[in-house]
Amino acid sequence: MGMPSAVQDAIEIVLKRYDVDKLLGRALFTRSNWHQSLSDRHWPEDVPDLRERLLRAGSRVQAFAVPMTLNRIVAQGEHWAFKARGTPQGFAELLAAVQRALKAEGIDDRVGHTPHVTISYTAPANLRPPKIRESIDWILDEILLVSGGGTPYHYEVVGRWPLIPIAASSQQSLF
Repeated sequence: MGMPSAVQDAIEIVLKRYDVDKLLGRALFTRSNWHQSLSDRHWPEDVPDLRERLLRAGSRVQAFAVPMTLNRIVAQGEHWAFKARGTPQGFAELLAAVQRALKAEGIDDRVGHTPHVTISYTAPANLRPPKIRESIDWILDEILLVSGGGTPYHYEVVGRWPLIPIAASSQQSLF
């Protein structure tokens, strides 16, 4: 998901306030790599014409934007992430729409995802994240197809598709 710079700024402020940037050091992703995943990683050798299929799948997704509030940092082994309060309304529908679009392109993707923003995959396992008092609001308003790699590791945006604005969702429920 594309993340607005204001949301990245808010995350960065929290990371510095609680010394998470110092705690994780080089294991902390750069802000351009903070993300919410909605599919598994896919490798070209697994699916012929993968990039083209993924691009077609992205253009098939019809779903509403999803507002979420990040209110804690959670560690699951080496994976650290900001987690959302509860399950935001519309998140399950967005995930299902992505999975349907992938399936229509012959890509099997049934991996479950929770509302979160990954900040590290390689945090030292013996560390505990701090309890934070802040909440960070983010509206997931687009999906991105990215390709990762390089040194330092980074994502290249290959495709991007807007989600239906929340206002349209509110209007639809009135009729």
